[in-house]
Amino acid sequence: MSEESIEFVEGIYGAFARGDVPAVLGAFADDIEWYEAEGMPYGGLHRGGEAVAQNVFGPITEDVDGFAVTPEELIGSGGSVAAVVRYTGTGKATGNALDLPAVHVFDIRDGKVARFRQFIDTVRFAEVVPAAVTTAPR
Repeated sequence: MSEESIEFVEGIYGAFARGDVPAVLGAFADDIEWYEAEGMPYGGLHRGGEAVAQNVFGPITEDVDGFAVTPEELIGSGGSVAAVVRYTGTGKATGNALDLPAVHVFDIRDGKVARFRQFIDTVRFAEVVPAAVTTAPR
C-alpha cells in the first residue's frame, strides 16, 4: 500500500504544481483534517476541502508571488506518506525570498487524504510572510 500511497501523493503535488486546485481538492476526503503548523499565518486546524482552499491555498498564493511546493523525498508506511518538500517564492509584503524546507504527513483512507499535517520553521516563514500582513482570514 505504501507505493500506491506515494504515487497518490506525488499526483497531488503534480496537480498543485499545474495549478489544478480542483484535482487537489478532489483527492481530499470530505471530512479531511488539515493541520497547518501553529505559528503560521494560516496555522491551526481546517476541516474540509473548502476550508483548506479558502484559509490556506488562497491566502498563500496571494501572500507569496510564484509560490511553489517541490517534493524532494517521499517516504511511505502503510497508508501514511511523509514528504520532505521545499517551499519557494517571494513574499509580496516583504520582498523576501522564500526557500524553506518543510515536512508534510498525509494519512490516506479509502483512496483519499483523511489528514494532513505540516511541520515547518514558522519563524523563518514569518520573515517572508509576517502574520500581520497575510490575507488569511482571522
